[in-house]
Amino acid sequence: MVKTKKTILIVIDEADSTLKMAQKIVFALSDCNVLMRNASQFNPTELLGADVCFFGCEKPKPVSFAALEQVLLHINLAGRPCGLFSQGQENAISYLKTIIKDSEISLVTEPCRSDKANDIKTWTNTVIEASKKKK
Repeated sequence: MVKTKKTILIVIDEADSTLKMAQKIVFALSDCNVLMRNASQFNPTELLGADVCFFGCEKPKPVSFAALEQVLLHINLAGRPCGLFSQGQENAISYLKTIIKDSEISLVTEPCRSDKANDIKTWTNTVIEASKKKK
């Protein structure tokens, strides 16, 4: 039996703190196909091919998330695992939770707020394990 790699999509704002967290997520997902995009370069069709999505921003409502917000209002991703992350303002997490709600994507664990590599790896593994249970 051939084991296929999971396809992971990470969409972030342009903040340095978000980029650093996203890079640690990518490192933790070395056995997956990972596509990381700044929200301004994000292509909505990339959501369709992703097994798992991660969204991160430093502050609520970054300008670059406008297109992502619109897509998430009009797409059904029911049951697809998702992880949210931010080292920024607490209301950034609330914002992220709000924009994913209509898509019915599955927030499988609490959002990550730590930038420590070990914390990110443990959290990322929790999200990925949830995706394996969905199969």
